[in-house]
Amino acid sequence: MSLILIPLFPLIGFLINGYLQLSSGVTGKKVSSQKSGLIATLMMVLSFFSAVFYYLQFAGQSLETRFIDQKLFTWIKLAALNVDFGFRLDTLSLTFVLIITGVGSLIHLYSISYMKDDATPAKYFSYLNLFCFMMLNLVMGASMPHLFLGWEGVGLASYLLIGYWNEDTQKVLAGQKAFIMNRIGDLGFLIAMFVAYKYIGSLNMVDIQKATMSTHVTTVFCVLVFFACTGKSAQIPLFTWLPDAMAGPTPVSALIHAATMVTSGIYLLTRISPLLLQVPEVLSLIAMVGVTTAFVAAVIACAQKDIKKILAYSTISQLGFMFLACGVGAFDAGVFHVMTHAFFKALLFLGAGSVIHALHEEQNIFKMGGLSKKLPWTTWTFVMGWAAILGIPPFSGFFSKDEIIIESLYSPHGNQVLFIMALASALLTAFYMTRLLVLVFFSPSRMDEEVAAHVHESPWLMKFPLVVLGILALVGGFWHQSETNENAQVVMVASVLVALCGAGFAFYRYRKFTLEEKTNAFVERGLGIDTFYSKYFSGGTDVAAKGLTRFVEEDFIQRLLKVCSWAVEFSGSVLKSIQVGSAQAYLMMMMIFGLALMVWVLEGVMHGVMIYGK
Repeated sequence: MSLILIPLFPLIGFLINGYLQLSSGVTGKKVSSQKSGLIATLMMVLSFFSAVFYYLQFAGQSLETRFIDQKLFTWIKLAALNVDFGFRLDTLSLTFVLIITGVGSLIHLYSISYMKDDATPAKYFSYLNLFCFMMLNLVMGASMPHLFLGWEGVGLASYLLIGYWNEDTQKVLAGQKAFIMNRIGDLGFLIAMFVAYKYIGSLNMVDIQKATMSTHVTTVFCVLVFFACTGKSAQIPLFTWLPDAMAGPTPVSALIHAATMVTSGIYLLTRISPLLLQVPEVLSLIAMVGVTTAFVAAVIACAQKDIKKILAYSTISQLGFMFLACGVGAFDAGVFHVMTHAFFKALLFLGAGSVIHALHEEQNIFKMGGLSKKLPWTTWTFVMGWAAILGIPPFSGFFSKDEIIIESLYSPHGNQVLFIMALASALLTAFYMTRLLVLVFFSPSRMDEEVAAHVHESPWLMKFPLVVLGILALVGGFWHQSETNENAQVVMVASVLVALCGAGFAFYRYRKFTLEEKTNAFVERGLGIDTFYSKYFSGGTDVAAKGLTRFVEEDFIQRLLKVCSWAVEFSGSVLKSIQVGSAQAYLMMMMIFGLALMVWVLEGVMHGVMIYGK
């Protein structure tokens, strides 16, 4: 069985649905969501089963032999640069492949009902399959250029999906924002490739992992890669694109911004972990950026009113926990949290989609309430996701999040500051998630009467993925085993108590809420970070463009055109003056120019004779 089958199936789905969409444009006949969705979902399921085949194959092997390399063809051959287009499947990449294809299949299935009234579902599912194809190339690529192909591919696909409803200008701008901010980070990836080739002589990921470079070069390489990861995984300073990315369909948020794309930074950091462990200063930088992002995003989430934006800032915060894990050298814990986060955050996003679907696109949590009786399946699966993200035992988040908090204190690269900030972030997480849960499901109804009269539970195609993800959110933590000592157990108990305190306070505050809360506008706007970027970066770009328009376009190019125009006009007037209309005059001019030409030629000949005659 060839590794190419894993990414090939989503590619086939993209091509089939793309063809159906083009044919629909010609015939004018809409392709149904059921037809296009079934094709896309089937391709993802086949890809998932291919990954399970390798999972079972690896299960009977030792850790050292759990990898497969397959070369397809020579991709780049230029002088000493030789890059093969091939795949590498090992324990790390297989973990991500199972998440992408498994959770992706459920999200595809959910989308069949969610997008049934959309005008172009074939286009939607083709984009969804394209995204998964690119993401699989990212985690399976055997070289940095191959990984970068997937890295840029998911950026393109996310742009298409975020701005999918392109008749809305705000949604298009959100897609553009995500695309541009990711490109800023991607510059770090490109420069890191140049550094790797110059100092290692190879772009193969295995060679890079085993490379021996000077501390200075290793530091530069790792910082560049980390900068690239801050863009893709929405860390400070490149995190403001992700809340706006909620403009896309809710299943897109679940797939791209909960389960796959935003975790690619964790994948890349883990892939180069042997180099990161050689430069503790870079690890400290990663840890501080991660824990700061976790805390800041949690603070902002406490003031949000849009159900999807709360989950978006929650995603940023949870990604901060993953970066914290990488920064303290606990890469296994970071990847483990990637898996559990994929389960419970996809569940929460799809649950939010079910609520939005039932309330006819309403997203303000203060215009909801009392939905536990009307949406029982959505409610109790959402509660399971809530318990998992809070880290309530025995839900999956308890095992992964608490392991990160423990490592932030007891790891050789951890310290008390990281530990306290991580606990504070966990406290805020419990508060804003309980606030969301209570205001949506367990507080008095604040819905309009017309909306409340038509609230209904989602169809089975949407409920089934919720149930499966709910079960995974419950049992997913038992797939990972870690050793805990007595001190670690104390931290685990403290973490759970902190979460319960935050949840208890939020429940007490919001359980009888009947009005819309007046939140701090500064915090709700993301602490003004977006405004700062718009004023000093986006605004600065506008000023630079106007300056270029004035000095280059008006002062230089326009004046140059005027000079050229004058030169043409002057030469024309000179030529016009010698057009006397007399054959004798023209003959005299020809003789004069002919004689002048002969003199010039003879002078050159005599000059040559004098030189060579010597």
